[in-house]
Amino acid sequence: MRLTSTTGMASSLLLLSFSLPIMAIETAAETAPEKDKAKTTQKKVAEEGLEVIEVTSKRNQANSEMTEQTEQLMSVAGIGNDPLSAVYSLPGIVYAGGDTGSPAVRGSSPDDNAFYIDDIPVGYIFHLFGDSIFNENLIQDFSLHPAAFGSEYGNATGGVFDVKLRDPRQQEIETTIDLSMLKSGFMVEGETFDDQAFYISYRRSQIHLFLPEGEEDEGYTIFKAPVSEDYQGKYQWLIGDSHKLTFSASGASDTGGVNISEESEDGRIDPDSVGDLKITTAFDSQSISWQYYGDEQKIMQLVAGHTVNTTDEIFGKGQFIKVDEEIYNLRFSSQITWLEDHKLGFGLDYSKSDVDYSFDIIPYYCTENDADCDSNKGDRIQDNANLTDEDIAIYVHDIWQMSESWQLTYGVRAESNDYTDQTFIHPRLALDWFAADGLTFKAKFGTYSRFPDVDTALNKLGNPAIKSPESTHYSLGVDYQLNDIWFTSLDIYHKELTELPRSIDEHSAEADFELHYTNDTSGDAQGVEWLVRHERNNGWFGWASLSWSQSQRTDDLTNVSADYYLDTPLVANVVANYQLNEHWDFGLRFTLRSGAKYTPITGLRENPDYEDHFLPEYGELNAKTLPVYHRLDLEANYQTTYWGYDAQWTMAIINAMAQKNVSGYYYEPEEGDTPTEFNISGEEDIGVFPYIGLKMSF
Repeated sequence: MRLTSTTGMASSLLLLSFSLPIMAIETAAETAPEKDKAKTTQKKVAEEGLEVIEVTSKRNQANSEMTEQTEQLMSVAGIGNDPLSAVYSLPGIVYAGGDTGSPAVRGSSPDDNAFYIDDIPVGYIFHLFGDSIFNENLIQDFSLHPAAFGSEYGNATGGVFDVKLRDPRQQEIETTIDLSMLKSGFMVEGETFDDQAFYISYRRSQIHLFLPEGEEDEGYTIFKAPVSEDYQGKYQWLIGDSHKLTFSASGASDTGGVNISEESEDGRIDPDSVGDLKITTAFDSQSISWQYYGDEQKIMQLVAGHTVNTTDEIFGKGQFIKVDEEIYNLRFSSQITWLEDHKLGFGLDYSKSDVDYSFDIIPYYCTENDADCDSNKGDRIQDNANLTDEDIAIYVHDIWQMSESWQLTYGVRAESNDYTDQTFIHPRLALDWFAADGLTFKAKFGTYSRFPDVDTALNKLGNPAIKSPESTHYSLGVDYQLNDIWFTSLDIYHKELTELPRSIDEHSAEADFELHYTNDTSGDAQGVEWLVRHERNNGWFGWASLSWSQSQRTDDLTNVSADYYLDTPLVANVVANYQLNEHWDFGLRFTLRSGAKYTPITGLRENPDYEDHFLPEYGELNAKTLPVYHRLDLEANYQTTYWGYDAQWTMAIINAMAQKNVSGYYYEPEEGDTPTEFNISGEEDIGVFPYIGLKMSF
């Protein structure tokens, strides 16, 4: 499903100049035979004193306004005007852990996704608490490709999140300030010279204000309250009528720290965890983009980017992980019309990563398909090394308008990675049948691959010879625009997953344990998704969705299959917004879904490393289902002015029904525990959380 509204390509590429008198409309085309007629018209206008409005359109005009559907995503209740967080209100998308974490798309792992910002791949676009790294005022378009996406995307076997930040506006310099209980920030935007403009934005979370430092709670003491920050900036120069040059910068960071004592639950279960736990992650990215818009829908783009990712984690008794990664990206793409009824697109993607890493840890050799990671605990190890990875991809696709009713898009992507020493040829195919006005049938197919999980590929921690996970996607769908108000779609999908990592059991007679991982897991995912959308009319807009899905993983060595831990068979969402008048608008979001899978704790066993400590004994992998989840978010916005400046108040209640949603179960140690007598507790997601915010522009 693509959440964008399309506009006519031809209209955006034509350069038009025309005059509109108030009492009559005359068109003056700049061709030789029409010059005399244009002069006559101008003379008549001058003699009669008519007011003239001159409207000029440029092929390289700035895309400085948000698309309509992205604007609707921005209005979803309870997300703090964060359109990317609204994806969890769409079918096929679930959190990868409670009410926070990265999105899982159509039965794939969160690690299977790819994220793009202005055509540059980035490491993440979501903070640790699940909100996105973007200022709400800067997103121009947001596209989610949940399956069978085109040849222009690579290094993903799940879904693709493609974010386009809008271009700066040619306006007087304006400052916008956001203040809320969740996040505050500012933004400055305006023009510097003719055809040149900029903006810069900075935000900082306010979560730390609700988590006081230095107070102990059940053996845990926060010494660094969690803080997230992000920024974006652009400077753009519209050169002539056909060229666009853009300098961009963006970044984000998350940090937080807590002390784990021997009296805490973690400390009583795993004494190795006792000590300070502090995590800091950050990235900073810069890019320069040149775009050319020619005649007959010809488009070319060249983007060069530089990104630095850092991770710094300390925990336990002197354990740490430190990673510094520097990435260079170069992407070229072009689109031309050729032959009759054909549009050709082709491109080149190049990236090089240089990673310096060091660690001193007690490793656990396991994947998300292992029931008990404690059983795969290794000896403490250290390393300080460098990893270099180079990727090259070439792609081409052709859009063939076979007739008024049929359109075929076929393409291929060739990829090569020097670290895994693998080369792939991935075919991609999409067929659209425009059966009637407003009725479209769609079929898609494609094969995909991505770089292996880092912890499974590193020397000492993993298997340097491990291969890339692969997938094959199939999708069938139908879109029906009933009228100007109602739209509905139905999608059926199937994914086949291969070459997934499998941990090696140290105590079995398997392959060399020193490899730690092999590519001996496979899986599949399938589902049906139904969406009904009400376009903005009489103040109302919104959508409802219902999806059924099933996902499982198979151990290829034992041929044993189990449900995937994020398998959530039924998900229903309702989003509604109503604009009462020019001052007030209201919204609600309701989510109902069946519980995800979990592996039950069936007993306790002695901790082999620490006397008088127990570890949970787990049963069959993902054999149980969590309770049904439901949550209602409410929001009201009030538009007003203060001292002549526009302002908006936002008032919201997250989880307004105070539902105690359980995201998992854990062993809660107590005095007197035995292997058969122990306590299991449920971990609850976010409770009732009201918040208020104010946004003003100066």
